[in-house]
Amino acid sequence: MNTKSVLNLLENYSKEEHLRLMKGTLVLDYSKLLSIKPIFSERWGDENVVVPYVAKSHIIDSYYSLPERPDIAFTCLWKAINNSYNNYYLKQVYNNPSYKQLSDTRSLEKIIEHISNDANKSFCQNSDNYTIEELINLYIDKIPDKTYSFVSNYILKGMAVTDQNVSGVSEIYALSSYKTFKNKFKDIHNIIENTYGKKYRKICNVSISLDKTCIDFGISDSNKKNSRKLVHSLSQSLKKMLKGDCCQLENKDINYSGKIELLSFHERLSFLILVILYSVRNNNTHGNVASRMNSAYANSESFKAAEYIFLLAHMFLSLIMFRNGDLELDELGFNVLNI
Repeated sequence: MNTKSVLNLLENYSKEEHLRLMKGTLVLDYSKLLSIKPIFSERWGDENVVVPYVAKSHIIDSYYSLPERPDIAFTCLWKAINNSYNNYYLKQVYNNPSYKQLSDTRSLEKIIEHISNDANKSFCQNSDNYTIEELINLYIDKIPDKTYSFVSNYILKGMAVTDQNVSGVSEIYALSSYKTFKNKFKDIHNIIENTYGKKYRKICNVSISLDKTCIDFGISDSNKKNSRKLVHSLSQSLKKMLKGDCCQLENKDINYSGKIELLSFHERLSFLILVILYSVRNNNTHGNVASRMNSAYANSESFKAAEYIFLLAHMFLSLIMFRNGDLELDELGFNVLNI
């Protein structure tokens, strides 16, 4: 959506015109989101069963935004996720005086740990059995390349911003998503830093914008192609790693090599949720990037990436609700149909 179109829309807003401009010449397939299988339990009709009231209210709002705006639907859905993992954490630390406040990171880490402990629990869908780990693997297999590129971009830009040799740039400008990745996956971070990070920094001339609100990476026109190549190459390495492969990364300029891998289901689930899903949430909630479908660079791949993130969050919420006792194990089968 170009600048003129956005200005005209702001001046004379119409939902119909907004949808027309958003789609533009894009061919958007709404079929998957039109037929989404909802989170629901037959038991919720029993007056003796406690219904997840807050989560349910936000789930309904998320469905309201479908099929046209999975990015907005995801923002609504995260409110249900946030409420559910906080409730779960409170149950775990109840009556323990050493825990004095809620923390998103701690709550997420706790629920990820406990879901990973359920890796071998199985449910049935259309006569086929799936374990929790197999369900997660189905979703990992469907991650769009654009989503991997998003992760690669914020990792490399975070490394450029936090380069100690860059004068006058504070770490406050580095995204929290990058800091989470750096803290939670230190060994993988260090190997990427010594390979892709060093190469990326060489083509950057980092400075702060005149209004002091954002970073200019100063990548020249002659280096833009190289920048895209580095992002794409790293995204493919991350893709292989998350699918269970061991990836050898090299930097021949400094005679360095290292292997990145995720050795356990717990590590893979943590990467999927903290480095991908939670990072999208942070960007959306904090307004660090332009609205996905209103961006001048929006295309059909943007829609597919937003659609996937919504479905991943939808599945993750159902697993939290299973751990909370809101859903039974055999009620998780809809996740297979949705992906």
